[in-house]
Amino acid sequence: MKLELDNKIIHFKDVESTNLCAKKYVENNKVDLPVVFTTDFQTNGRGYPPNIWDSEKGKNLLISIALNSSINLSEIFNLNIITSLSLIDLLEDFNISNLSIKWPNDILIRKRKVCGILIENKIKRKDIFFSIIGAGINVNQIKFPDFERKATSIFNETNKVNKIEGVMEKFLRKIENRLQNSSERNKEDYLSKLYLRDKVSGFLINNVKQNGIIKSVDSGGKLLIELENVIQSFDLKEVKFLS
Repeated sequence: MKLELDNKIIHFKDVESTNLCAKKYVENNKVDLPVVFTTDFQTNGRGYPPNIWDSEKGKNLLISIALNSSINLSEIFNLNIITSLSLIDLLEDFNISNLSIKWPNDILIRKRKVCGILIENKIKRKDIFFSIIGAGINVNQIKFPDFERKATSIFNETNKVNKIEGVMEKFLRKIENRLQNSSERNKEDYLSKLYLRDKVSGFLINNVKQNGIIKSVDSGGKLLIELENVIQSFDLKEVKFLS
């Protein structure tokens, strides 16, 4: 899939959320996709429900990309893989190491969260009619609320201030590049960066603490964990990381 993502970029001083703005815009206007939406501030930034995305005004990249994906539901997780890897590729350009992808929607530096992803799809029959790729990238913010998982930023890791527009341009190029790769190549790269893969780790499953080993993610986006020598699949709300 070849796209020119910088052909149409719409910027707002503030919106409720870029994903919501993108969804309303596409549904209410006849417009050729892709369209990119950015903002300085979100009054109701969202992560995967019920999580919120907290960001200081003008300090971070808040972006949503509406595109015609034409992806079958059986391959719905491919956009998550592409977006996650694009963020990894972006951060590596800043010479940041110890990067990993915490399933399903966070990018970590060591164990600290630096990026979050929210992908929403408009489905028609068995195909995705259009998709909205939402991402929040901590760029210049220094201090963060005391969430359950601590956060960091590009500035905190490099001690350098970066222009938000420049980070956006790099991110769009990374997505364009990843869209050119085969799904097999992207899946291989994704698994190589998967947080805690092949390590004995603690999870909360059905309100019970258990040790397991993350093995993979299936095509539908379910996390595959080996528990007592049996590999089981889990949706987002069925498992919680304890580390």
